Amino acid sequence: MFVRKFVQSFCVLAFVATLFVTPSAWAQETLSFGIVPLESQDIMFQKFVPLAKYLGQELGMEVELVIGKDYQDTMDAIGSNKVQIAYLTPTTYPKSKRQNPDENIRSLVRFQSKGHGTYRSCVIVPIDSDIEKLESLKGKKFAFGSKNSTSSHLMPRSILAGVGIKFDDMQPEYLGSHSNVAAAVSAEQFSGGGVKESVANKFSENEEVRIIATSDPIPEFPVCLNKQVNSDLEAKILAAFKKLNDGSEASKAVMAAINKKYSGVEEAKDADYDVIRKMIQNLYGDDFYKK
Repeated sequence: MFVRKFVQSFCVLAFVATLFVTPSAWAQETLSFGIVPLESQDIMFQKFVPLAKYLGQELGMEVELVIGKDYQDTMDAIGSNKVQIAYLTPTTYPKSKRQNPDENIRSLVRFQSKGHGTYRSCVIVPIDSDIEKLESLKGKKFAFGSKNSTSSHLMPRSILAGVGIKFDDMQPEYLGSHSNVAAAVSAEQFSGGGVKESVANKFSENEEVRIIATSDPIPEFPVCLNKQVNSDLEAKILAAFKKLNDGSEASKAVMAAINKKYSGVEEAKDADYDVIRKMIQNLYGDDFYKK
């Protein structure tokens, strides 16, 4: 079964009756699935509808989608048991885990993109720019996406820090989404920008930007659980996700709805995200984990 619930910044739109849960009373009648808003809430909702329907059928329980109004909203939701399962970014996973130490937030699985459970971040410049090296971006206007984003903020900053360019050495601005960053760099509103590799490749293939640096592999977005999900339910959820590897057209459609490049599912261990924790520590220290 599938219950649709869409959370906006100003209200909750319930398309059918849903069960609202509290940390102290969750009867496992409805599994609430939190989604970080990588794109608009409408778009994210549509992308995850097939997965929610699929999980509902496999688990034999209602699954409702809860799209956060921002990244912190989804982290707070899994930390307060407004949702019991969440699709988080590589940075919001360790951040939510640190912010909610008593909730046993743990990674379960991640989707593979073209057979791989990792992805990369890129630094881009306008197609006609004379900038060839990262060092030339010092003092320039540089576009980032969300402050909480791995591939459009933290990793590009780490790449730049590697050549001695600190945050204060640039004229940085946050534009929200990867597409916004790429479009602004293409329009030469910025000398450079940080985006995920898929967006960089798209704009590069259209001869709108050039890629001048690419990061080391970053683990893909994890699907995480909190302590309200017991071992029996966790095993069922894991089995349902692994079943998406059966090669059927139905399974492919569920994954493709989220991301056309998603090709499979693999288990995600907490230690896989230590590379992210190290990056966070190098850039921010413990201050990053504050709300």
